[in-house]
Amino acid sequence: MYEVKAMGHYFTNNKNTKSNPIKHYVSIKNHSFEFLTDHGVFSKKGLDFGSRLLIEAIIDESFDQCLDLGCGYGPIGIVLKYFHPKAQLDMVDVNERAVELAKKNANNNHIDVNVFVSDAFENVEKNYDMIVTNPPIRAGKKVIYNIFESAKKYLREQGSLYVVIQKKQGAPSAMAFCQSIYDQVEVVKKKSGYLVFKCSK
Repeated sequence: MYEVKAMGHYFTNNKNTKSNPIKHYVSIKNHSFEFLTDHGVFSKKGLDFGSRLLIEAIIDESFDQCLDLGCGYGPIGIVLKYFHPKAQLDMVDVNERAVELAKKNANNNHIDVNVFVSDAFENVEKNYDMIVTNPPIRAGKKVIYNIFESAKKYLREQGSLYVVIQKKQGAPSAMAFCQSIYDQVEVVKKKSGYLVFKCSK
């Protein structure tokens, strides 16, 4: 569970932050996506480096069911669904403004995904081939490690959790923690101090 009562943080459900939506355009594999961002939502200035790296690492993976955990305004799940139109994509976030933005962004990009509010896995009811997350680092190690551990229960057999973390924000220790839980943990992409690692059952 990563509900943290701290005003202004993107990983909380913060309804009172002033709203000022901004439109951004993002190009992935020669396709242009349109995203609205806003105050009180992670990476309001556009697609962050870590999320882009995570997308690049998993965009060619095959899957039937995927969960974008902590989806923010929705870029990871929306891009994955575009390139995997037959797959089912669920997207969750504790931040209600983020969830509303993700729904709008899915609609604006003509993408059919299921977006709903959930404090980590609180409202998640099924299992997935793939869970992806750019975790809320500022919520603290205890919170994100709980996410990594809980994710295993929501993976199908042979399913995988994909995580992106900056090395200086604790990627090596996060990997070590995941190695104590999962059968296999491997780095699948790294660039500019960021690591994307895959945790498999």
